[in-house]
Amino acid sequence: MNYTDTAPSENAYITASGLAKFERIQKISESSRRFKGDLVLEVYDWINTKSTLEFQKLSFSYKDFKLGLTSRVESLEPQIRDFLAFSAISTPAFFGNMGGINLTLYDSTKSGLPLKVVREIKNVIPQDMGNIHKVETRFGRFVLRYKYGFVTEDADRPLSRVTESLLTHKSLAPDQDSEISLSMFSKNSQPLSIEDPPCSLSDVPTVIPEDACINRLRPVIDQFDALKFMIVSHMKTPIIEDIPTSEARIVDGLEKLVDSYGLDPAHLTKHGFLNASYNSRPSSVFRECLAYARANDINIAGPQVASKVFDEYFKWNFEYLYDIWSDLLASPISGKENLASLNVKYRDIIRIIRKYHSTGEYGAKKSDIIREAKKKPQDTEQLIKDCLNEGIIYEPLFEVYRLTRELA
Repeated sequence: MNYTDTAPSENAYITASGLAKFERIQKISESSRRFKGDLVLEVYDWINTKSTLEFQKLSFSYKDFKLGLTSRVESLEPQIRDFLAFSAISTPAFFGNMGGINLTLYDSTKSGLPLKVVREIKNVIPQDMGNIHKVETRFGRFVLRYKYGFVTEDADRPLSRVTESLLTHKSLAPDQDSEISLSMFSKNSQPLSIEDPPCSLSDVPTVIPEDACINRLRPVIDQFDALKFMIVSHMKTPIIEDIPTSEARIVDGLEKLVDSYGLDPAHLTKHGFLNASYNSRPSSVFRECLAYARANDINIAGPQVASKVFDEYFKWNFEYLYDIWSDLLASPISGKENLASLNVKYRDIIRIIRKYHSTGEYGAKKSDIIREAKKKPQDTEQLIKDCLNEGIIYEPLFEVYRLTRELA
């Protein structure tokens, strides 16, 4: 329990002072002399500290690892090689969800190359990495599992509940520190719609170039060297510093992409490819930042790193996809209600958010909307959720809302 005025950055190393105590202590059984309970740490003060963990010095660099990982895949764009390497390097837990980078690879070669590329990565990563292993000792049975796993799925098949959870980085186990990178492959050059989960939920949906191919005569990276590099990378826990400023820069970049390409403003909402809500594309950019930081030995990724990663990776990928998916991305977002009817239905919410927009505020806070709305708080909260679902507002910061350009 944090009794201070501030909270440390996620994954930060800190020294905390306070009181540790057990609560809800009870016997395991009536006849037992063993007890169970909850260990609670009451924090009255904390300071940032540096980790004393020393990493092994390796004989090769991230560039060597990246090129070796995809050495037999020819004619890949450098950024796509980075995306594939990022999925192996992974990320620490973020926004309370599992770590990892999720990819969906579409096929412009018409030869099933995404599956072959994914297999190239799987050949390097030990197949039982992340599996649960039971160890019998004289002290009892213990369960051991390495925290990282690499999972592959077919994007053209109906998604299972487990796959949907992995796409959203939801933990499937009580261990919140686990990292799972999901790589999906498709035989199609593009999704059926922007809202297809493999496209809309993946951190990096991209397309394998039409001139790419597998050259099986080329040597592959030594699996042991690759494993050492991955383990050392997984030990690194970079932090995202000044998240609100970084989020604002990312959202500004998304809005500029919509404007410069003349896209339907609904692309910034839950129905679009550039969903600007904090837990959508901005979160994916942050994951790319964390993988980039691991790759480049950066301990603290601030707004400058976020801007660099957005421009060099996310923006590059969007422009690359737009050349291939222009018919899909340039089309109006389907399924939207008439704006006039939405104006009537949600006029109170729209009025309040528009007022804050007109005064130069970044957005309207949920607490301000509830305070100024003419309905009961629970009814207003439901209206906000409905507005998000309708795609007329988005949530660039937690519980801060903005209108799409059509209504602003």
